[in-house]
Amino acid sequence: MFRWKRTPLTITAVASLAVLLLTGTILATENPVAAYVQQKFISLRHRVAEYLPQPSQPQFVPTPFIPVITYLTTPAPTLTPPQSGIANAPTTAQATPAATATPQPSPTPAVNLIPIQPAVALSGVQHERQGWNNCGPTTLKMYLSYYGRSDTQQEIATFTKPDPDDKNVSPHELATYAGNIGMRALVRENGTLERLKLLLSNGLPVMIETGFVTPSGKEGWMGHYKLLIGYDDSQFIFMDSYNGPDQKITYEAMDADWRAFNRLYLIVFPGDQEEIVRAIVGDDLDDPTMYTHAVARAQAEIQANPNDVFASYNLGTSLNGLGQYTEAAAAFDHARMLGLPWRMMWYQFGPYVAYLQAGRYDEVITLADATLHVLDDLEESHYFKGLALRALKRDDEARREFETALRYNQNYQDAQHALEALPN
Repeated sequence: MFRWKRTPLTITAVASLAVLLLTGTILATENPVAAYVQQKFISLRHRVAEYLPQPSQPQFVPTPFIPVITYLTTPAPTLTPPQSGIANAPTTAQATPAATATPQPSPTPAVNLIPIQPAVALSGVQHERQGWNNCGPTTLKMYLSYYGRSDTQQEIATFTKPDPDDKNVSPHELATYAGNIGMRALVRENGTLERLKLLLSNGLPVMIETGFVTPSGKEGWMGHYKLLIGYDDSQFIFMDSYNGPDQKITYEAMDADWRAFNRLYLIVFPGDQEEIVRAIVGDDLDDPTMYTHAVARAQAEIQANPNDVFASYNLGTSLNGLGQYTEAAAAFDHARMLGLPWRMMWYQFGPYVAYLQAGRYDEVITLADATLHVLDDLEESHYFKGLALRALKRDDEARREFETALRYNQNYQDAQHALEALPN
């Protein structure tokens, strides 16, 4: 058996390694091999940290100052004709929950879609396990492998989350990466199981964002991506960067997880499949139409269960999409009163948007402070706090928040634009 000698030199070396593991101090480099080693190093650091005493964590997102509870009387808005076509992948990282930028519509020719099949199992996706906090980049890497691409999770992470400890890569950031490499990408909300099946039946994998609890359960609720590759008569089949390949989940269980993110889905595809995607998504290519349907769905779920926290949150998200910010703020208030998972503001930022538009700047600052108290490297919370401070004419404080957001993610164009807009 190998035994190491406890000399001052070896003790110093081990102690130094422990410090590196716990602080994440490593040399920055653009070398792909070094990037891979860095990702493994970060994973090891966090695995070690799991065994150390953990700081106290909240159970829920804090409740609002003065909640408004009249949102249930908000009527569903009237449907409007579609105004936008299929979305190109955005060219800047988006912080707000609005849909990706869309071009002007063009006539959709007749497309012969394959109808929903009894069962589908797409092949060609190469599974890969994620590095630490690398769910989004890894799931996109698996997605791109279906189209024969060899992008690595490290390459995708370098663009989408320059801070290796970033806990969230948004669907829009993933869509941006896909657009930058020549693919097309579409982010939509209020998806249905039938639409997912239709996409799969036509040879299109689809990525969804869901709630997630690890098998041990000790980490609590968090966000997670799944790459759907098939289904049968009772369940979907998906690639999971955390749990492994060819996972299965019943329709009911998947929808229960999916609805925590307003049933958001991301389609990545080559340009020659645009008309197929356009035909499948249909009227929901138009933001007002999509969000109008989503409002009606959330209201129906709330009427069925007034204590449905995710339905209330989804109502706020969808009302934001329709520009009804006062009503959206009230819906978010209600969701917070019911008790949102404490990590919710890591992934979805609708309350910030609604409160800003409703002039509730102190609420934005307080909510951001509560979120950042647990974890500081959430660039979106710094950005929205900066917007609230700017609205209150506290420009120096706003500048610090925008600069902090950019320190964590130098590709964060919204924060860069906000910083440049401040007076010198």
